[in-house]
Amino acid sequence: MRRGSIPLAIAISAMFSLVAFAQTTPQPPRSAPKTATASDSGTGAEGKIAIINTAAFRVGIGEFKAKLEALNKEFEQQKNELENLQKQIDELKNKVQTQSPAVQPSVRDGWMQQGAQLEKTLKRKSEDYQTLFQKRGQEMVEPVLDSINKFFGQYCQQRNIIMVLEREVAEQSNLLVWWTPGAEITEDFMNEYNRSHASSSPAAPKK
Repeated sequence: MRRGSIPLAIAISAMFSLVAFAQTTPQPPRSAPKTATASDSGTGAEGKIAIINTAAFRVGIGEFKAKLEALNKEFEQQKNELENLQKQIDELKNKVQTQSPAVQPSVRDGWMQQGAQLEKTLKRKSEDYQTLFQKRGQEMVEPVLDSINKFFGQYCQQRNIIMVLEREVAEQSNLLVWWTPGAEITEDFMNEYNRSHASSSPAAPKK
C-alpha cells in the first residue's frame, strides 16, 4: 500500500501566510470530455483510470507559479505589517510574563491592555487583507486555471483516460488503497502543459 500526503491547501492564518492561495489549486474536470457509448464498447465505461496530484501544479506549472509569486509580491507590504503587529504582541506578552514582579501593577495592566488592542487590530487587518487577497487571487489566477482545465480535458481524451482521482482527496477518504506508479500522471501532465504553453515552462533553478 502506498501512502503520500501533500496538502492541497495551506490555510491563511492570522499571520497571513501568502502561500495560502494554493488552496485554489485547480481540480480536474468532473467528467471526461469524451464519453463512450454502449454501441462503442458495450459498457460505456472502458478506458484508463489515472491519479493526479494537483497540489504540485503551483510549482510545476510555470504560468501558475508565476501568478502566485506575483500575487505574493503584491501583498508583501500587508504581510510585513501583520508580522510586525504579531511581533509587538509577542514582546508585550513576554514583558507581562517575565517583568511583572518588578513593575507596578498599573504598568503591567497597561501592557496587557495594549496587547489586547493590538490583537484586535491584527484580527481585523488579517481578515480585511485575506478578503482582498482572495479577490485578487481569483482575478489573477482564474484565467490560468481555465487554461489548465481545458488542456487537461484534451490530455485525458488523447490517452483514453475516463476517470482521474485526486490523490490527496482519494487517500484521505480511503478510496485509494493501492496504485501502480504508472497510474500517476502528475509529472507527465505538467510537462505536456509546459511544452504546449511556451510561457509556462518553469525557470531553471539558480546555481
